[in-house]
Amino acid sequence: MSMFIVCLGRGAMIALLSASAIILAGLQASINAPTDAFRSCLREAATKANTEKVAGDAYEAYARNACSAQMSSLKTAVVAFRMKNGMARKAAGDDAEMTVDDYVATSVDKYQFMASMNTPKSAAIPPPPATQASAPQPPKQ
Repeated sequence: MSMFIVCLGRGAMIALLSASAIILAGLQASINAPTDAFRSCLREAATKANTEKVAGDAYEAYARNACSAQMSSLKTAVVAFRMKNGMARKAAGDDAEMTVDDYVATSVDKYQFMASMNTPKSAAIPPPPATQASAPQPPKQ
């Protein structure tokens, strides 16, 4: 009889763990689609901004404007995900804002780096600074 209870206990435990894993996977999937959509939008915004020659310091506003719908969707998904995991609404909202800010900051850093690499370099090379040895010397007598 005790063997049956132990076996039933293990089976119930396995079933509970399996159900928990399925629920968590479902919750994770609910956040993956908005995350992928936002990241994809940021990549497209960077490509378009590069074509339009948007300055590096103006790119953040450009990206936030271009991806506002995806950004809103991601924030909503993060808040819902965090609240389902027991986080308070305000903390979940703050977390969602930080998540979006991290993705935007990464995109801005990459865009600014690429913009600086694509800026044509000046053809003229400035002369080296004058030293005492390179200064004109009076003729020797």
